[in-house]
Amino acid sequence: MKRWSMNTKSMGWMLALTLSLSVIWPTTVGAESTQVTRIQANTYVGDPGEMVESFDITVANPEKYQNLKASDFEITGNYDGYPLNEAEEIIQNEYEDDGIKLTITDHTIHMAVKPFKYPGGFKSAFAVTSKAYPELSFDDKNVNVVKTRTVDEFENGQFTGSNGANLSYQLKRSTSEEPKPLMVWLHGGGEVGTDGRSHLTANRGAVVWTESGYDTSVLAVQYPENYSFKIYDNPEQLAQMQAYFVAQYELIQKLVAEGEVDPNRIYLSGVSSGGGGAFRFLTQYPDLFAGAIIVAAKDTVADYTGSVEAFKKELKDIVDVPVWIMHAKNDPTTDSRTSSLAYQALTELGAKHVKMTLYEDAYMDSQRLYGGMKHWSWVPAFDNKEVLADLFQLSKGTSGEQDGGNIEHGTKPTEPVTRAQIALVLADKLNLPEVSESAYPYTDSAPEWARQAIATVTKAGLMKGVSNQMFASGEEVTRAQMAVIVDHILTSRGWNAAGESTVVLFKDLNDKHWAYEAVQNSAKAGIMSGMSKDQFESSKSVTGTQLELILQRLEQLPTN
Repeated sequence: MKRWSMNTKSMGWMLALTLSLSVIWPTTVGAESTQVTRIQANTYVGDPGEMVESFDITVANPEKYQNLKASDFEITGNYDGYPLNEAEEIIQNEYEDDGIKLTITDHTIHMAVKPFKYPGGFKSAFAVTSKAYPELSFDDKNVNVVKTRTVDEFENGQFTGSNGANLSYQLKRSTSEEPKPLMVWLHGGGEVGTDGRSHLTANRGAVVWTESGYDTSVLAVQYPENYSFKIYDNPEQLAQMQAYFVAQYELIQKLVAEGEVDPNRIYLSGVSSGGGGAFRFLTQYPDLFAGAIIVAAKDTVADYTGSVEAFKKELKDIVDVPVWIMHAKNDPTTDSRTSSLAYQALTELGAKHVKMTLYEDAYMDSQRLYGGMKHWSWVPAFDNKEVLADLFQLSKGTSGEQDGGNIEHGTKPTEPVTRAQIALVLADKLNLPEVSESAYPYTDSAPEWARQAIATVTKAGLMKGVSNQMFASGEEVTRAQMAVIVDHILTSRGWNAAGESTVVLFKDLNDKHWAYEAVQNSAKAGIMSGMSKDQFESSKSVTGTQLELILQRLEQLPTN
């Protein structure tokens, strides 16, 4: 099968820089000695890519180094990984203070350092030298082992799809015995190849999820070559991309079938070429993902110099998928109009869960992302905890009132929903006439994201405050309160219980209860049922799963 192709010869140093293409490092030879038997570099993935934070130097005779001091070493070629200054000149300003701290355990000298780009920059690789102990001098050529935090937890694998497309992938598995979320990571064009590593270390896109505390598996396929700009006009390359996604879809379904992955919590994230790929993956399988983060997307959807109508045609099937689109406004590598038009198209198509963050030059400069580095909008994107939290609260939902399932807007399957969350869901799912946020009728505060929805459901008569002036947006909603909300919805739709005279008996609820009539109506309409055979449990909080099922039943309810 022909690989994706791209002519990189004409792209110049800027594209090489912004896409983190590999560099040929000049040779630096350290002193050879039988004293040193092993050197290990301990690295992690930081905002600029792979950073080293310490070295472990194993020696044959540790007694020789009892008086070893940090001042016995000097490090050159060490810098923080940001290679451009405000004048857009390539720089490699070395640290004045190397931050060296030494400890010796058994035969190993542990050298902690001020973290620096590994193995160096565009001007030179690092070198550690010691005049007092020349045999302890070394550079990247002398490092025997590189241990990288989180990256080393990924397992290498190969998968061949039913269409014959072969994928080389890395998978970090959740340690949980229960099905857990899956993050599908699509790397940038600079990380194509077969090394099985660069797409994990070039930026934080593969590691940020678990390092931020989310219990998730992460799937990172490495594509052998990049695809061209304007792939929407390249049938051969577009077909190849689609073939890869067929195989990747089948691999994901295999993980679901094996019980590793929760099918309702599969997420997608991609940057640059991977961001463009993410749009295509979504449109190819619109029902697969619970949500996506797309950063600095390449132009895979349609011509960004044209009209929004072409984008609407391509994106019409993903209107219901929550997507957060992010881009630097003046990205010199991938034009931000791709992201802006995608956002406009989805919004005009009626998408309720699409967000757009467009970083201005001043902001990118404040992050030291100058010139060609304005392509690196994934740095602020992945450093934003709100972005990560927004994604991991999403789920597609399943049926069943008491187990499984979830809906968007911050609800979780087994956790109680708040009054603000229910207001937001109702305003969205019931297509209520919108009311201005300024019409918020209560004196207590409410989250900005919920104020308009609260005003909308209040005007529609579906929800009321806990008093005339207080809405109490953060309070959990009990099943009795939910029954009252359901009763209001039934009334608004013209449903009545005239033909449903049979009383639904719940042993824990009598006709003196304040919500008795509402519970009866919601039960007779088939919208709510007991938590067990004859127990309604009116004081229990409504969970995300139960709310999802209630909404599904309301959608199916015929009006009298």
